[in-house]
Amino acid sequence: MAALWQIHDLMDLEYLLRLRADADNAGDAAEDRRIYLEYVSFHPQAPDRRSVLKHWLQARRQNQTAGENQEMLPGQIYAQAMRMAGWLVFFAAFFAGAALAGSLLSYGGTTPVNVFTCLWVLLVPQILLLALLAAASVLSRIRPSFGKNGLYVLISALLRRLALRLMGWISPRLSRQQQNRFQEIVGMVGRSRTVYGKIFFWPVFNTAQLAGIAFNLGVLAAMLMRITLTDVAFGWQSTLRPDPQTVYAIVEFLAAPWAWFLEPPVAHPTAAQIAGSKMVLKEGIYNLASADLASWWPFLCFSVVFYGLVPRVVLLGIGRWQQRRHLARLKFTHAACDRLLLQMTAPNVETRSPQPDTQDTGARNKPGPGPDKPQHTHSPLPGPGESVVLMVPEEAAMDISAVAEEIRNRTGLETAAGISATGDSDQDVKQLVRALENAGMNQVRVAVVIEAWQPPIRENLAWIRRIRTAAGPTASLILFLTGKPDQTGGPLPGMPDKTELVTWQQAVNGLADPYIRVESLGG
Repeated sequence: MAALWQIHDLMDLEYLLRLRADADNAGDAAEDRRIYLEYVSFHPQAPDRRSVLKHWLQARRQNQTAGENQEMLPGQIYAQAMRMAGWLVFFAAFFAGAALAGSLLSYGGTTPVNVFTCLWVLLVPQILLLALLAAASVLSRIRPSFGKNGLYVLISALLRRLALRLMGWISPRLSRQQQNRFQEIVGMVGRSRTVYGKIFFWPVFNTAQLAGIAFNLGVLAAMLMRITLTDVAFGWQSTLRPDPQTVYAIVEFLAAPWAWFLEPPVAHPTAAQIAGSKMVLKEGIYNLASADLASWWPFLCFSVVFYGLVPRVVLLGIGRWQQRRHLARLKFTHAACDRLLLQMTAPNVETRSPQPDTQDTGARNKPGPGPDKPQHTHSPLPGPGESVVLMVPEEAAMDISAVAEEIRNRTGLETAAGISATGDSDQDVKQLVRALENAGMNQVRVAVVIEAWQPPIRENLAWIRRIRTAAGPTASLILFLTGKPDQTGGPLPGMPDKTELVTWQQAVNGLADPYIRVESLGG
């Protein structure tokens, strides 16, 4: 069973991944490998990416919060802030609804409360908001760019602003470094719509529905309290002077959602009661029967329940279901997670020279053909079993099999298909799509060998974007950078130097694609 993730888990994951990238030392790599071995010992079946990362997150959380210097992680801050915001929104909306309904139902004993005014103020704005929400949903399906570039951008900006403001209230508990890192994570998560965009929309959506529920509960509480503790008279009037039978038809239509299990006068006033509660200003209320004036309150309560409360409850259920659905669909194939998983499962390489045979000193003293080369031993760990499609530029004159072997030694990834890239975007994209189809692979890693000594000009970056798009929306693209050709005639070029790595890393960062990352490769 795949691990269950929550939004506060994503916040902590990004934060801890960033800490790991900033440290980038052998101790972290060894600890990550120990965590993975611990997971495999309890889960001997094929490792699941989501479960492995969740186990790593829980272990790293314990390490960060253990000891004397207990650190408050962003996920905990986010969970507390959202919980506090939820309660504030709920009580604010509840008292707002109660205050509004209380003012509308204010009855001095001379002029009955106008039913049309109550319906217009309490329900029409809510119905209009629901209609706008439905229209936005339909428009986002017809034109997906509306949701991606319009609504989600606004929601992400609103969420970031609220998170940073709420963080200001608890900032005394955080160090300056923790505050800076948290702000960086909040901004990064909000910008990474490719990975998390829709997920961070749903908490705001659900909070809005919670406010709607609280508002209608406040309206109902105020109405029931007024009706129970005081004698409230209801009537109707309009400058248009509609016929009572017309008003009865409108009321009967509005009561359709609950009239199928309730009968008049509980579901709605009868025709006689509606006619008997018609107000005429010059005549006052002395000619109106008290039973007719009191017959409207069940209809008003049911209207608030079915047109205000129930739709919000349904939308809250849909919002929470959508949030769980989007969390369950996360593949965690973006660059930071992919690098972590590969380093956790990569072969453990030990380099040593052959030991001489101490029993044969004569053989040891004999001149040999040259110094012995180091021996490498590998202890690969069981991984998720994902493969890679390898693309090597044909102008580099590299042996694809040698490159594939080096990638396997370094990362444990098996090459499912090798492509000799021509540099022509259209042709290379066709080759990649064909290789993915032939291998039966969908949205997997794609490895591209790049000669780092060549500058990342615009044409090269455009080619990388085309390859990334063709690989799939959540496919990880690894750029393996190599140095200049090996002068010793080895099958692989040398390693790129630090300046080349920095130049390419900055260029890739400019692409703003969380699924592309840079690695070194060389003989």
